[in-house]
Amino acid sequence: MDLAWIESEGGPVIVLEEALRHLWGGYTNSDYDNACEVDGYAGLVPFEEPAAPGPALAINDIPAPTTYMEEFGAIVQWIAAPSDSRIVEVVRAGIDVVDAWEDGPIVRVNGRLSLFDAALPGTEAGADELLLMEIEPGAYRLKTADIESASGTCARVHKLDRLIE
Repeated sequence: MDLAWIESEGGPVIVLEEALRHLWGGYTNSDYDNACEVDGYAGLVPFEEPAAPGPALAINDIPAPTTYMEEFGAIVQWIAAPSDSRIVEVVRAGIDVVDAWEDGPIVRVNGRLSLFDAALPGTEAGADELLLMEIEPGAYRLKTADIESASGTCARVHKLDRLIE
């Protein structure tokens, strides 16, 4: 499985609707500062742009290479591993047996999502700095857990669990 990975310059990554990406100001206004103020693994942050219809999701805590595994509806951060294929193996083997997920915010999805470095203005996120995620519209609870192997491979997984509406 070939996955595209993005990295931040040291801060959080942001997840928002692709149709709203142009409204994210990143370092040019308070959007990036708001994303950096998120406590814990993830949280919702308002846009400075008043035209934005809702908040964006900041994936915080650690700057790490990040990807999206569509098969699990999960944003995955590479904490420790010799290769991306090893991260995929560990996530596949462990995602269904996680004992304790930490509940995060509820996220409303209305269309395709963008994931990129929160410091970047949305209009400046280039193809190699951006992941597009196809997710069915609806409400999702973000749940976070670390998945580790006995050999020391570790991934932080942020799973989008669909809520019944």
